[in-house]
Amino acid sequence: MITINNEPTAYTPIFLGTTQHSLRLSLEILIMVGMKLNDEIIESYNVTVSAIELGQLPNIGSQIAIDEITGSELSGFKAKIRQSDAKIQNTVSIELENLIELKNVGQYQLLKGLKDMTQELNVPELSNNNLILMRQLLGVTQQELAAAMDMSRKTVNRFEIGEQKISDKFIDKLLLVYPELAESIEVQFDWVSLTFPDLTSKQVINDILTIQPNLFLERPTSQNFYTREMAFAGEKNIYIQDFAPIKNPETQAIEQKYGTTLYLTGKGTRLFEKALLEQNITWRGFFQKARQYRGHLTRLDIAINDKWGLLDMNDLVKAVQEKRFWSKSKSYAVHGNIDDGWTVNFGKSPFVIRAYDKHKEQASKGFNTDIQNRVELELHQDKAEYVIDEWLNLDNNKTLTKITFDILYTYLWFTDKPI
Repeated sequence: MITINNEPTAYTPIFLGTTQHSLRLSLEILIMVGMKLNDEIIESYNVTVSAIELGQLPNIGSQIAIDEITGSELSGFKAKIRQSDAKIQNTVSIELENLIELKNVGQYQLLKGLKDMTQELNVPELSNNNLILMRQLLGVTQQELAAAMDMSRKTVNRFEIGEQKISDKFIDKLLLVYPELAESIEVQFDWVSLTFPDLTSKQVINDILTIQPNLFLERPTSQNFYTREMAFAGEKNIYIQDFAPIKNPETQAIEQKYGTTLYLTGKGTRLFEKALLEQNITWRGFFQKARQYRGHLTRLDIAINDKWGLLDMNDLVKAVQEKRFWSKSKSYAVHGNIDDGWTVNFGKSPFVIRAYDKHKEQASKGFNTDIQNRVELELHQDKAEYVIDEWLNLDNNKTLTKITFDILYTYLWFTDKPI
């Protein structure tokens, strides 16, 4: 039993994973909750919930202790959790730390080659949330940060919970001890689609995704010449398309045609990362397993998350309008405005570079994020396969971030004067 906008319902709330691209341990997190009735998920909600109240991250498909959901699609939904057991209050922090590590396939030092891209960095005022974020990027505890800064852990804690204002003297020392701080940004997968010539959708769910089959809704489709679709919680976040079995009119035998495509959309990759965490495997392990089943990439999006506002979208749009850039593709397009946020696309399929205001995009959906701007590489077919080939090849010792930025710098430059 749960109350949704003051209306009591007979639904059982089911945890379906975290949906946000970036996580902050001290703040509310965004999760997907399915409403189950008679063993069927009727509808789902993306809700923000207090990590402290949550206590621990449930496994995907398990019941979650939500009493009430309030809000709307426009303003966003919030959930009220029943008081958790005091003994497990801190376990969510450990799980979220592991999830952050899984989400962030790599980090990059932005100042490398920066003089060729722009002249100024726009570093915002340091807030308590920024400090928490930076400590996570550094991979240090409050005690370790305090020791490096030659101060008490209590002082660091007061900074992080907002009890004490962060001084310029503290920032200067922080940059002296950790000069790489203003340079770190995240890289993560944002869309993955794979074809499997020898599998059915149910085999993909069991062998590739390893998610409970009863969390998928089976329905007919005519998309991409397939006839059946299996959708996680009935939504097109994680879904698989294949061929429904048919009866042979001559033999009356049930025949199954093989071949299927798995889609993990932007939100789908975030949900699936919780499943990976439960299975104790990484994205690298997932792609290795997919290849064992002859999986072939049809699309791969890699996102570069700028949490510090280092990329000024207004300046980028101005540079494009003034033709102060060089791109391997002659195709480009600018969408949006200053108020709602800009989106700039360079190129067409099979390779697109896209830059946009992630914070404003999420705000328009009623969600909050600590990502300011995002640059995406959208790769199809052989270009997507090339990136994963390079990443999985341990002999070349290349990180995904190095591969990503090598591609970015090869395909797109900005200059001070028109080209």
